[in-house]
Amino acid sequence: MRKPLSWCCILKRRARIHITGIVQGVGFRPFIYRLASERFLQGYVLNLGDAGVRLVVEGREEKIKDLIQEIQQNPPSISRIETLDTEWIEASGEFSDFAIRKSSVRRTKDAAPEIPPDIAICQECIGDLFDPQSRWYLYPFTSCAACGPRFSTITDLPYDRPNTTMDDFPLCDTCNTGYTNPLNRRYHAQTTACDRCGPLYRLMDNRGNLVEERKPVAVAAAMLQQGKIVSLHGISGTHLATITTDPVPIRELRRRKRKSFRPFAVMFRDLETVNAQFDLSDMERELLSSWKRPIVLLRIQDDCVSGVIPTASVREIAPGLDTMGVMLPYAPMHHMLFKYIDEPALVMTSANPSGVPMYVEPKRIVSELSRITDFSLVHNRRIHQRADDSVIKPLTDSKAVFIRRSRGYVPEPIEIPGPWADVTGVAVGPEEKVTGAVFKAANAYLTQYIGDVDGVETISFLSDALRHIRHLVDVPTPDFVACDLNPQFLTTELAEDMSRDLDVPLIRAQHHHAHLAGLIAEHGLPHGSRIVCITVDGYGYSPTGDAWGGEILLGDYDEYQRVGGLSHSILPGGDLSARYATRSLLGILGDEVSLSKIVEISKGHHVAAGTPANHETLEMLYESLKKRINTVDTTSAGRFLDASALVLGICGENTYDGECPMRLEATARDRGIHLDSAFVDSKDGFNLDTKGLLLQVIRRFEEGASPEGLAYATLHSLGTSLASASCDIAEEEGLRYVGLSGGVALNRIVTRAVIDQIDDRGLTPLIHERVPPGDGGISLGQIVIGVRETL
Repeated sequence: MRKPLSWCCILKRRARIHITGIVQGVGFRPFIYRLASERFLQGYVLNLGDAGVRLVVEGREEKIKDLIQEIQQNPPSISRIETLDTEWIEASGEFSDFAIRKSSVRRTKDAAPEIPPDIAICQECIGDLFDPQSRWYLYPFTSCAACGPRFSTITDLPYDRPNTTMDDFPLCDTCNTGYTNPLNRRYHAQTTACDRCGPLYRLMDNRGNLVEERKPVAVAAAMLQQGKIVSLHGISGTHLATITTDPVPIRELRRRKRKSFRPFAVMFRDLETVNAQFDLSDMERELLSSWKRPIVLLRIQDDCVSGVIPTASVREIAPGLDTMGVMLPYAPMHHMLFKYIDEPALVMTSANPSGVPMYVEPKRIVSELSRITDFSLVHNRRIHQRADDSVIKPLTDSKAVFIRRSRGYVPEPIEIPGPWADVTGVAVGPEEKVTGAVFKAANAYLTQYIGDVDGVETISFLSDALRHIRHLVDVPTPDFVACDLNPQFLTTELAEDMSRDLDVPLIRAQHHHAHLAGLIAEHGLPHGSRIVCITVDGYGYSPTGDAWGGEILLGDYDEYQRVGGLSHSILPGGDLSARYATRSLLGILGDEVSLSKIVEISKGHHVAAGTPANHETLEMLYESLKKRINTVDTTSAGRFLDASALVLGICGENTYDGECPMRLEATARDRGIHLDSAFVDSKDGFNLDTKGLLLQVIRRFEEGASPEGLAYATLHSLGTSLASASCDIAEEEGLRYVGLSGGVALNRIVTRAVIDQIDDRGLTPLIHERVPPGDGGISLGQIVIGVRETL
C-alpha cells in the first residue's frame, strides 16, 4: 500500500532536471549541492556517464525555480550549459537531505557527451601554491574541482578518479577528507593530491643522472637562469625552455634543434609583463587570460627597443616575422619557475624532433632529447593523451582564427544541425597539420593536433587519438570512414585499413571541397545551404590528380564545382617546388623572363646552399618544364606567394611550412600601391592571371617601388580579386554567403581584403572561427561529407 503524503509533501514539488554541456569535471555537482543546500532543498545530483548531469530536487516550487535560474545565470566559469530540461512531478517525500550520488556508468546511444578539456590553474590554487601555511605550498601538481588536467588524463567516462591516470596515486587521509566533503573546493576534484600522495618531479641531466628530487623546480629555474636549455614535462606535453634576456641560449637552442628560422613561442610571467612588450587589444587580453591559455600571435612593434625582451632576442625568437607567439603560465610548475627566476619570459617550444610527436614519457624525454637539452624536469604522472598548445592569430581587434586547435579546446564538440542524428563516422584528415574527427549524435569531435602524418610514430599517434575519442563517445563501429582523395597519403592508407577492418564504407573527400564543407558546418548553416568559397592554400589533390591550391568553388555538402580561381602553372620538381621559391617563379613565369633574369632575382635571397640558383641548374629545370618531366600542374596560391616573396628579395626558401608567405606578410606595409588584376576565361572557370600579376610586381620593383609596399599590394590584390569574382558568382546564383578557407586564410592582409570586398557588395562573409582554416580543419569537412554520403 502506498504511503500517504504528509502536508509537507503536498506543499512541495519535485523537479527532474537534465543538464548537458561541459558539466562534468568542472565542479558542477558541488556547485549544485551548495545551491540546493542554501535553499533547504532535498534530492540528489549525479553524473550520467556520457550524458551530462541529472538533478532530482524536492521543495517549494519557488525555491526550485530560483535554483534553476541561478544554475542558468551563474554556472561555474569553466562550464558551458547546452541544454537544461525540467520535468515537474508530484513530490514523494523520500529525501531527507540533498546528496551527491555516485556517477552512473551507463552509456547513452544517442548522447553527445562533452568531455572536459585541460584547464589552467585557477587563482585559488595559485593562492594555495604560494601560501606557506597551505598543504599545497609549492606543490607543482596543485589543482581543484575547477582546474587542472582533464582530457590529457582521462582514460574513460564518466570523469571520475578511477577513470584517469590519477588512479595511480591513492589519496592520503587528509586529501581524502577534502575529496569527500561536498563543501570543499576539492570535492571530487579527480586530479587533486599533495606531496605525500601525488605525483612528483625530478630533475635529470642529459646523461640520465638524477640531479635533484627535493627541490627540482627551483634547481631547474637556476639552470635556466644560467642560460641552460631545460625540457619541462608539463600537464599535457613537454616544452624545451630557455631564457629570453640573452639571445645566445636561443641561438644555441636553434642550433641543437636544427630549426634555423622557425619561430619559437614565449611564455611571459604575467599579463602585466606582456603589456610592457606589446600593445594589446581587449580581445588579445581576454584570449591570453582565459582558462584555455592558448598561444596568441601578437604584433611585434616596429620599434621594440623599449620592451622587456631585448631586440636581439626578439629577432632570434621570430626571425623575419612581425608576430610573436605568446602565452601565460597555465600549470603550477610554470608559476613556480617564475617565482624562482628573474626573467620576464621563457622560450617554450615543443619537445620533439621533426616528424615525431612530442615526447611525454619521462624515459624518452631524457634519452631522446639528450642531444638538445642540458637538463630535463620530468614527473611520474602518465599523460594519457598528449596535446600541443593551441595557437590563435588575431586578424582584427575583434576577430581571430585558430592556427592550431588543441590543448584547452579539445575535445569540445561542434554541433552540426541536420537529419543525421543516428549517423556515426570517422575522418582521418589530410597529410599535414592533421586532426582526425569522430561524428556522433550530430556532433563532430576533432582530435588534438597531430601534426604532419608522414611516419610510423605520427600515424600511430593519429590512430590512437581517434581510437580514444571513439571509446569516450561510444562509437565502436562507425557507419563510415572518410579520407582525402590523395592515394599517397599515409592517412588514406590508415582509412583504407580501418574501412576493411571495421567492414564499413570508405568515403574519399576532395581536399578543397572539405574546406568548403567544414566552413558550412562550423557556422551551422541550414542543411542544403550552398555557398561560394575561396579555397587558397599550398596543395590539394584535385579530382584529376592535379595540384589545386587557388580555387573558387560553388557547392554544398553534397556537390561542388570549380568556377574560378588562380591560373594554372606547371612547376618543376614536384614536392621540391613547395620548398624552393625559384622553382615556383620559373613555373609561373615560364618563358616570359629569361633564365639569366631569374638567376639574378634569386641570388642571395635565402636559397639553400645545396641548390644554387645558377644558370645551369635553372636551364635543367626549364628543359624539364618544356618536356613535362617531373612536373606538376598547379593553381597553388602558396606557390604564387613564394614567388612573390622571392622577386621582392624577402625570402626564397621555405625552411618550414609557409615561411615565404609569412615573411611576405610581415614585410608588407600599405604604401598606396595599386596592382591591376585580370581574369582569363578557361575551361574550369574565370582564373586570375597570376603570371601577369607577378610581372607587374617585378616591373614596379625595378622602377623603385618599395618591397614592403609591393608586398602589401600583392596580398591585397590577391584577396580583393578573388573576392570580387566570388561575389559576382554569388550574385548570379542568388546566394548570400561567400566564404574563405585554406592556409592562406591565415594571412591577415588577404583575409581583411576578402572580408572588406564581400561586405562592400552587401553579402555575408564566412571565415573560420571554431577550427583552423588550414589543414587542421579538413577533418571536419571530411566528416560532414561522409555523413551526407551515408544518408
